[in-house]
Amino acid sequence: MLRPSAVLTLAALVLSPLPSAAVQGTPPPLYPTDACVAEKLRAAAQYCMLAILEEDPTTKPSPHRLERGRQKLERAFAAAEQTSADAGVACADTTVNASEMLDVLDAGAAAISDAIDTSTAEDPKSERRCEAGRHQSAAIACFMLLKEHGHHLMTRVWDRERTQLERRETLLTSQLEKGWTNGQANACTGGPSAEEGVALVEDAVDDALQLALVSPRVPGEWTMVTPDAQVPYLGKTLEPMCSYGTPWVFFTKRGTVNKTVMYYQGGGACWDFTTCSLPTHKTATGPNDNPANFQSGFANFDNPDNPFKDWNAVFVPYCTGDIHWGDAVVDHARGNRTIRVYHRGFQNAQVAEKWAREHFVNPEQVFVTGSSAGSYGAIVNSLPLQEYVWPSSDFAVVGDAGNGVITQDFLENEISKWNVEANLPDWIPGFDVPLEELDASKLLSLSANAYPHNRFANYTTAYDGGQGGQVGFYNIMLNPGNPILWLNWWPPSCEWNEIMRTYVQASYEESPGNYRYYIGSGSRHTMWGNNKVYTDTTGNVPTIQSWLEAMLADAPDWVNVESDDPGLLLSGDPRPDPPQPPYTEDGRIDCEGEPAEE
Repeated sequence: MLRPSAVLTLAALVLSPLPSAAVQGTPPPLYPTDACVAEKLRAAAQYCMLAILEEDPTTKPSPHRLERGRQKLERAFAAAEQTSADAGVACADTTVNASEMLDVLDAGAAAISDAIDTSTAEDPKSERRCEAGRHQSAAIACFMLLKEHGHHLMTRVWDRERTQLERRETLLTSQLEKGWTNGQANACTGGPSAEEGVALVEDAVDDALQLALVSPRVPGEWTMVTPDAQVPYLGKTLEPMCSYGTPWVFFTKRGTVNKTVMYYQGGGACWDFTTCSLPTHKTATGPNDNPANFQSGFANFDNPDNPFKDWNAVFVPYCTGDIHWGDAVVDHARGNRTIRVYHRGFQNAQVAEKWAREHFVNPEQVFVTGSSAGSYGAIVNSLPLQEYVWPSSDFAVVGDAGNGVITQDFLENEISKWNVEANLPDWIPGFDVPLEELDASKLLSLSANAYPHNRFANYTTAYDGGQGGQVGFYNIMLNPGNPILWLNWWPPSCEWNEIMRTYVQASYEESPGNYRYYIGSGSRHTMWGNNKVYTDTTGNVPTIQSWLEAMLADAPDWVNVESDDPGLLLSGDPRPDPPQPPYTEDGRIDCEGEPAEE
């Protein structure tokens, strides 16, 4: 039997080098959690190899050797955790510990060996050769696969589409298949096939990776997290809070797959004394925001039809009036009266980002979305997630009911109060312009062009209305300082629809490869928490569920969608009572000025 040192030598001979696709230059600093988990994966790779070899019944086992291997892994984990702690990040509190990893690796090695022990041969000597060869092949594969994932975590900014990682995995599994049937293992006449051998090793590796990359510290049910008043992150001190200085919280849950949802809650906006003192936005967070309280649409993670039911999730509540973009304390004034508002939405989002990257280290796929004000939060906050936090994860980003239809006066005179310019992604061409020149219609097309391997989309109904809907806020912008007119939210419905359609069509023309839009019938605001996501096909559209599933899979049927009956109001859609133009008596929206045909 080959010992671990000999197996390492054999692994080096087996694996031919692959050409590098890495970008030349100095790598960016690794986030401490990433470096910590990478070191833990390296230690896990060494121990997995040893544990499989020690399971080989054809050789005399060495309890002392296995115990030394366990101690070596424990020392490596402790060193990685200390290095992370020295850098200000508590990897020991957020990621897998040594005992948990050892249990998983021991279980994986035992399962592999139990299957190999069913191998047969014509004589006892051949059978020993068979079992020894298969143990050695499995040991090499487990070592190299875990090692490659640790290496990828260190260098993933240069392997954003995981091309290198997938090529290495393919080569390693191919070599495992050959080793399962060649060399010493060619004495086998029965037992697991090569395909079954690959599956056994991959299961053991996947269990270890899941434990390493998805924190076992996260409960499997929605849990409220109350951050500290001051949170150090990337050289800054964040101070999370709501608009009037009350505490801000967020929610999270662990799933069963290495995929993550980031959801940004909606709740209006405010930008001057009138809008902030009424107020026209949600101003507090707490237990009432718990996603477990919401049992409809995609918000219900217990629904077996929900495509995100098995995903990890971070729910980012909203209470700052700044569409999750703000980073300012503002005294909004009118006459001799002032109201102080903490527009800290971007800082709050960064606190959630920090927590997410420390607990969900390297997701295979990330879905970023948000509704209404959260739609804008999802779009802009997805960009540092893609660039720095999870650069090799597959992203899908959807703005739910946030199409960027604003007035020029709002763009030039109001949005700057939130200090959004300080935190815009200036590494993306088009965002590096003065704020008053920023074209809100291009938020998603600029993002899509910057990350062509990811996918981006807008969802809206054709006449997104109501007091808190897109038409309602557009009406506020058209009538600044006049709350009486704000009550009649519906007059600009047709104007808003025309601008919205111009925006999404322009975004598609600018980014046809990876941007799509969905325009449903009626006037309902947002879709995420509504059961219509599973059923509504009004106007010959696919369900929102099927459209999003196609987006996640990057399937050919992920296409632009627009209802061919956009003015039909559905049950529960907001409407003036009694009907006022463009809303009609027969339950429609008529922008042509003529009664709709029966």
